[in-house]
Amino acid sequence: MGSRHAIVLSLALLAAAGCADSKFLTRTCPQPPDPRAAAETPAPDAAYRVGCPDVLAVTFADHPEWDVLAAIDLDGRLPLAQPGAVRAEGRTLDDVRHELAALARVPPDRVSLGLAAPRSARVYVHGPIRGRSRVVPYQGPEPVIDMLRRVGGLPPGSKLNQVYVVRPNVAGGGPPEVFRVDVAAVLVDNNPATNVTLRPSDEVYVGETRRSVVARMLPDWLGRAYRQVAGLLPDEWRWPLTHARDP
Repeated sequence: MGSRHAIVLSLALLAAAGCADSKFLTRTCPQPPDPRAAAETPAPDAAYRVGCPDVLAVTFADHPEWDVLAAIDLDGRLPLAQPGAVRAEGRTLDDVRHELAALARVPPDRVSLGLAAPRSARVYVHGPIRGRSRVVPYQGPEPVIDMLRRVGGLPPGSKLNQVYVVRPNVAGGGPPEVFRVDVAAVLVDNNPATNVTLRPSDEVYVGETRRSVVARMLPDWLGRAYRQVAGLLPDEWRWPLTHARDP
């Protein structure tokens, strides 16, 4: 056990220089209570344009029997028994709501329309964020830092000077674009100049610190200790060499 403690002490000295970044991330970009729910919960964005297979929740104040939760079909229409199929593809929620109100012959304020599940567009996130790579529902124009906060924050192990947004531009037939995000300027200086507003199919790349890469290469028992001293584990995790794991 003496040699193990010596190795852990050495790793602690190696990681000490990086603890400031971990504390900075915890303070400025905290994890939401439930990252999965936060990622899937639709953002209230009036500019979001719906499409197949987005799920919409429709409520009629004067006709509760018409209330429905329905997905936009392949033909771009919202299939409703009453007041009938409505063209929804590429339109905002407010546009669709007004058409529903016209078909039902009621004032627009008597119809409620919400985005229950955004499924038509995606943003791709790569890096040390909940498993290295994931697909996130696109919820309308949203600054990249806001999106990262929503899906789980910038965890310890993120390299602040290596955050990029890659825009493929496939639909428009143009060349790909690459934008560098100055995370420290956005979070500390309140300078939004590089806080790129995301579009559908954008890819976000978050660099990984050398400490995080090293942690993934170590054996389980040593990697756990290294992550603890390097600040790469959540605060609620216990010290692995002095506390027994909960059953």
